[in-house]
Amino acid sequence: MLLATFLAAFGVAAVTAQQPTVTIKNGTVRGIGLPQFSQSIFLGIPYAQPPVGDLRLRPPRSINASFGTLDATAYSPHCWSAFTTGFDDNSGFPNSEDCLTLNVIRPTGVSEKSPVPVVVWIHGGGLVRLTHSQADFRYNGSWIVEASISNGHPIVFVSINYRLASLGFLGGKALQDEGSLNLGVRDQRLALHWVQENIAQFGGDPTRVTIQGESSQSGATSVHAQIIAFAGRDDKLFHQAIAESGTGGGNFSLATSAASQKTFNNLIANTSCASTANGTEEQQLACIRALPIDEFRENSVGGTGLVFDGDFINVPGFFQAYKDGQWVRVAFIVGSNTDEGRSFSALGANTTAQAAALLNAPAAAQMPLLALYPDVPGLGCPFETGDLQPAGSPPGTQNKRVAAANGDIVMAAGPRWLAQQISSQVPFFKYRFNHVPWNTSFAPIDYISHFLEVSYVFNLQNDDIAFWVTNHFTATFLGAGAPIADRFLGSYMAASWAAFIATGDPNNANIASKIHWPKYSEQAANMVWQTQGSMVEQDNFREEGMQFIIDHVFFP
Repeated sequence: MLLATFLAAFGVAAVTAQQPTVTIKNGTVRGIGLPQFSQSIFLGIPYAQPPVGDLRLRPPRSINASFGTLDATAYSPHCWSAFTTGFDDNSGFPNSEDCLTLNVIRPTGVSEKSPVPVVVWIHGGGLVRLTHSQADFRYNGSWIVEASISNGHPIVFVSINYRLASLGFLGGKALQDEGSLNLGVRDQRLALHWVQENIAQFGGDPTRVTIQGESSQSGATSVHAQIIAFAGRDDKLFHQAIAESGTGGGNFSLATSAASQKTFNNLIANTSCASTANGTEEQQLACIRALPIDEFRENSVGGTGLVFDGDFINVPGFFQAYKDGQWVRVAFIVGSNTDEGRSFSALGANTTAQAAALLNAPAAAQMPLLALYPDVPGLGCPFETGDLQPAGSPPGTQNKRVAAANGDIVMAAGPRWLAQQISSQVPFFKYRFNHVPWNTSFAPIDYISHFLEVSYVFNLQNDDIAFWVTNHFTATFLGAGAPIADRFLGSYMAASWAAFIATGDPNNANIASKIHWPKYSEQAANMVWQTQGSMVEQDNFREEGMQFIIDHVFFP
């Protein structure tokens, strides 16, 4: 990315400060000074050897050599995403397999002698999409760092790239036998080790690291994966966690499951590697490692994701790991958005039988669960909208009923169960985001869907609407063109997240009109984030339905 484009994303017209430099284990890194923000930024720093050629589909390897002086003034290419037809997630940015890099934003004045806490952002995107990568301007960390400075408790911000889709999460027996599974989360793990080894040189405190991610299908799931990795082994890589909209889910599948094996087999059968179909595993892997990247991506379509590998993932599932105590004891912020069921539900049901078939629940639990979610649209999701369906909804008289139940299964019940399970052991802060944004880059939205809180957490100030639309990004922009209530909510949330990262307590935000956010162990409650007056609520809504989900879906 051109420096001018990058600076425009930060609202900076020119670099006027002397170029900052930091010496780390592999060499000297030259970044960009942002005097308008009292910050320095360092972009595209490699934390692993390029996973190309024979290193494709292998666990990441540390850089054990010097790179001399690195120009860290532009983002690296994105990691390749899943191949799609039509709109390709890789549009708008350069892409490469050589993408295992990270970025650092530090406040002016921090140093090894006065280190400050660190947050490591793990982007979402279902473990397959790169429009959520570290170079995504929606995750511009300057404003949350700015909030930390205003709090009087500055932080250092780190964002990372990791391999996606089949390059990062391909399964199959050959890769299982070789020990090359779950590569994307292994990338993340190596990046966390890099932070431990190098962040002090940027003024960060390696003993006070928070990992943060969003989405049950990727970022938050990755946070939980790091916490339960190696059956909860504590490698002293982090001490706090923020998981937005996600707690994992059911048990992990096997790398040799039908779906995973089919993806691998198709990669062999539909490429120039077909000649190795009856060959050895070594021959097959050597061939697909040598495939041109376009041929690899176009033919690696299918099931990918986290799998049980008996090593990094060595527990049956996320919930079982927490229940069995196989997790690193860290302080938490966890929560979800009010209407996320509308984001993750199949729609179109007109009868109870059709509604049951669309639930993300075992067959035996479907009808009893629906009995707890009545066929009354006014009680369904999106909530508190009467009988109205969201704009553009497909026909289905029971859409809102299905969305309510599935939203609790996928998003709302998990954080509640986790809070009940572990909040007596660690500081635990739970929230519900309950605000319909004033606008998004594409059009106004009339319910509180998945992902909408991210712009507020990052206090996204960029009003470059044309950029968001051109690059197919959904974003809520909170710059000068946004209503004052939305801008205040962004300032409040960013300050609270920054305060938790820095001090372990989100109540240390420097906001005059803040209200007390209680620990869940003190009060089983949510902080409700909304422009009509954020508040604290008892965490007991849809209690009977969620308890049934915990008892019969999470632990059948």
